Amino acid sequence: MNKRFWDDIKKPIIGLAPMDGYSDSAFRRICREVNPSIVTVTEFTSADGLHFNAQQLKKKLYFHPSEQPVIAQIFGKNVDTFVSATKLCEDMGFSGIDLNMGCPSKKVVRSEHGVALRKNPALACQLIEAVANATSLPVSVKTRLGWDNADDLVEFGVAAENAGANMICIHARTYQEPYKVAPQYAPVQALKAALTIPVIGNGGIESMAHGHQLCAGLDGFYIGQATFGNPWIFSEYPPPQFKDRVPLILRHAAYLIEHKGTRVGCCEIRKHLLAYVKGVHGAKALKKELVRVDSLASITELLQQVIEQEETHVKNNSAYQYA
Repeated sequence: MNKRFWDDIKKPIIGLAPMDGYSDSAFRRICREVNPSIVTVTEFTSADGLHFNAQQLKKKLYFHPSEQPVIAQIFGKNVDTFVSATKLCEDMGFSGIDLNMGCPSKKVVRSEHGVALRKNPALACQLIEAVANATSLPVSVKTRLGWDNADDLVEFGVAAENAGANMICIHARTYQEPYKVAPQYAPVQALKAALTIPVIGNGGIESMAHGHQLCAGLDGFYIGQATFGNPWIFSEYPPPQFKDRVPLILRHAAYLIEHKGTRVGCCEIRKHLLAYVKGVHGAKALKKELVRVDSLASITELLQQVIEQEETHVKNNSAYQYA
């Protein structure tokens, strides 16, 4: 892998945004099965943790070869542990390193990590430069418009590029704006005009078409929360019926169980199952059972019940329509 990865990759760049608790290996694999051309990014992982307890946290960074190109996202504020974590990620075979400078979690911000680094641009750039000099992999930065406004976004972006960033992704909200606030892409467009490296957008994107619309003029976009229960968002022709979606859902469950074991895998697929069946007729009645699945067999059985209820609903409606 070389530093020109983000320059050479086909545009527009489409990717699955890194999301803690969601963008693990199983979900990344599923999204790439829907659209093999997307880029995926790991859940954010502590650089300090990788430095001091590598074997434990490497499990969080696990990826399957089918996920490539996959980018490792790390967070922290210590130059030495960032460099150590970067070298570990390079040895693991990742296609790039992404530095999280946008996470709004209160716990992360209190530790002066994530988006808190936007209040300390000198340290942020020191971290970027140290990582860029320590690896042959491309280095990207994911951040937000700013702390409470976008006034310093261009200045920050220029400094990040000069420090060695090969791409920058902007979540089009500030730290102090909740997710219900509409994203602001005009400042991201202004940043693109000021940089020579690729700039991609993120935040509030509800479909591929929506992403192309919001991020016109940028080098691409990441889709985040809109993928919950809907990896088909990356497809031009998503399956119209629930029964046609079930095979992919079952593979998602199987990948989780395969990597994390039956107990943990079943616990983690439950939130995905609720998202997968949202809006499907009759599925609400099975909610209690869906959050108690404990095997691939129980998941299969419940999804078959959802299929049967949906088909009965469609059949009854059709009979009523033509009565």
